Amino acid sequence: MIKLPKKTEYVRVRRYRLVPTPQMMARYCENLEVLNKAHQYAVKYLEKTYGCKHLGRPYPSTKKAKIYAIKDKILPGFLRDVYGIDKWDGKVVPIHSQALRDEFLVTVMTNFGEYRKVVKKAAKMTDKEKKAYQSNCDRNNPQHQSWYRKGSLSYLRSGASHKTIALPDNGQIEVLSPHWIKIQDYGEIQVVENIKHLATAKITISKIKRKDDGTYELQLVLKDQIERKKPISMIGADWNMKDNKVFHTSDDEKIYLGHLKLTNHRLINVDAKADECETIINGLKSRRAKKEKHLSTDSKQLERLSIQIRYYSARRAGLLTGRYRQIARYMFDNYDLIAVEQLDAKEMRKENRKWSKTANHVKNRKLAKVKPYEISLLLKQVADREGKTLLKVDSYKTSQVEFGTQYQEKHDPNGERQWVSKYTGKLVDRDLNASRNILTWALEPKKHIKYLEQQAKIKVAKKAGITKDKLPKAIPAKALVTMN
Repeated sequence: MIKLPKKTEYVRVRRYRLVPTPQMMARYCENLEVLNKAHQYAVKYLEKTYGCKHLGRPYPSTKKAKIYAIKDKILPGFLRDVYGIDKWDGKVVPIHSQALRDEFLVTVMTNFGEYRKVVKKAAKMTDKEKKAYQSNCDRNNPQHQSWYRKGSLSYLRSGASHKTIALPDNGQIEVLSPHWIKIQDYGEIQVVENIKHLATAKITISKIKRKDDGTYELQLVLKDQIERKKPISMIGADWNMKDNKVFHTSDDEKIYLGHLKLTNHRLINVDAKADECETIINGLKSRRAKKEKHLSTDSKQLERLSIQIRYYSARRAGLLTGRYRQIARYMFDNYDLIAVEQLDAKEMRKENRKWSKTANHVKNRKLAKVKPYEISLLLKQVADREGKTLLKVDSYKTSQVEFGTQYQEKHDPNGERQWVSKYTGKLVDRDLNASRNILTWALEPKKHIKYLEQQAKIKVAKKAGITKDKLPKAIPAKALVTMN
């Protein structure tokens, strides 16, 4: 079985309304100005050093490696080119050095690293595919960008700005009284809510954010280490969206979107209510689109319609999130370890050119109700809090490989859900079969078909006398599974 860390790390964010002072707001504006300049400089440096022309260069993957690159290259260049100084001077650069280096610039590098993964995939496209992408043939590139801008980390343009300042703890965060807290670089600040209960909490990062309505918010990141429970009861769960089925488990249990149970024990049909909100939202959007043709952009009528759209959108999202949270709790109430597929939200939404426009539209409507990314975040949150285990396994051929064998049989995902195996003669249920593969491959990654296929390719290449430097690249088994 895969080796698990001894502890889980339960991280959560708590938000409080700030009582701003002129000094605090002035300091915040100074900080933002530095962050915006640093963003522009860092993106330019990363594009030049690790962008589409240098995809072969190794990119810093760990936080330690990123901080080294920042301290050695990005920060000295930023100080020299933007501020004309050779070393850090807090009077010239009005922000805490660690807030800029360890929080902000590390985040920029992490985001650029994710963009770079997308560009690496895009670089493998043929010239014909690149041209089709730029021509928006799949209707996934309305701005007709080149392939190397796919998912790109953008510069700040047209007055765009960051809104949040993240500050490290450094032993400075201290709850002084029910409404006062001391944080790094800002000193003592006041919040509206009572925070007395946080006096003994482990607060690792404090953030100050200016919201769109002009108010200020204090965000506190809390972190706890929880002893991991030894997994005894375990299941695999296959994502499923047919008939609003969220999961099909390896125990052959079907978990549906179903009803949301409120605190007063009243049940709400989430599917029907979400559809009802969506119908209202679409109606309001249609009315707004008609009025936009003859009303000015600052019209009160348009503003009222926009407020109503935001209200029903938030209501719909709240219903779905509430139900997702109940599903996550229910599953971890019954199991110590849950294995699911690692799914890429962008790839799931990508239009399938072999399907009709209607079929793609139906798929995306289902994704608007059953959101694997959000549900997996909530599963991780519950697992971290309770010291349980969530494994995410590479989704490659989980439903095509017959469980317990290496035999593969491909079927239309929108077609039949059961078939008789041509290999064993057994009746195969697509979703049950996938969930059993997910659990087995998550616990023993060397049984994953992706690992086995690559090992077979290497073996064939060696027999053919291919030199070591030209052999197919091995896939580390542990890279196929991630854990909380």
